[in-house]
Amino acid sequence: MKTPVCTLLLAAALLSAGCKEPPRGETTAPAQKPVVNVAPVLTKPFEAGYDAGYELGKQQATPKARIPEPEDVERLAREQSEGHADRTERWQRGFVSGYTDGFRNVVTGKK
Repeated sequence: MKTPVCTLLLAAALLSAGCKEPPRGETTAPAQKPVVNVAPVLTKPFEAGYDAGYELGKQQATPKARIPEPEDVERLAREQSEGHADRTERWQRGFVSGYTDGFRNVVTGKK
């Protein structure tokens, strides 16, 4: 069976249609992202509070004890931060997280 010449020419035209070069002046490289200057977030106070709370939570916990209420831990964090100017609210939030994690690890046996 012979293929008509028109069919071959049509197939060749369709295949070559996608092989054109992009018009000059158009770039195919990705656009550059704008530079945004943002103030750094200080994580040291949170980390310091977390470490202090974690250690105290491990010391005060006993196996199978009841995990303290968040309000009680927040009160303890305020007590621990009294008289220390560097122990800000961020430090207290870290203390609460660390204390809860340390306490939970001892209670569940994950020391």
